[in-house]
Amino acid sequence: MNKEGIRIRIPRTQIIFLVVVCGLILLGIVYFFYPKPITSWNYYGHVIGFRADMREAEKIPVYPSEEAVYKELMNSTVENITIAFKPADEKENPYYILEEVEIVQKLYLGYKILGYEPSFNGLPIESYENLSGTRSNPIIALVHPVYSNETLIELKDHVIFVKAKDHKDFDLATIKLIMVALEIETE
Repeated sequence: MNKEGIRIRIPRTQIIFLVVVCGLILLGIVYFFYPKPITSWNYYGHVIGFRADMREAEKIPVYPSEEAVYKELMNSTVENITIAFKPADEKENPYYILEEVEIVQKLYLGYKILGYEPSFNGLPIESYENLSGTRSNPIIALVHPVYSNETLIELKDHVIFVKAKDHKDFDLATIKLIMVALEIETE
């Protein structure tokens, strides 16, 4: 109503049109300003894809440092990389295969670009205790969420432990290891 008490009617179609336009403007703002997940990377002309957001993977802590893990893996003295895992039940074991394939494919590319050709092998183990890698044969120990209550990457005596407390974090920790080895930074 205006001052004289006369009711002004706005046609329903105009109201619907204004609501739709405002909604589209809001969606556009969200789309352009909200960061999108990064799930692929151009690595020296090779596009490599990941199953999870690399920005989330960047948050996974690495001990003692990313540089130490990089130097352990990506050097000319590495002849073989052993990927160790403690078997879980039949339902959980396929997660090891996913993570192992991801690591081997991407590290192989990184080594190839550097001019190295180490071999890879998998090793089922009974325990994560007393693993001993060497400079020429570092071990990547995949610690399934069944056996871990933390998510991190840790280097100890030529053994790189990739630990995760759930399946999502297992993917993220694996991606973080690959990012460290290939020196990929999204920021």
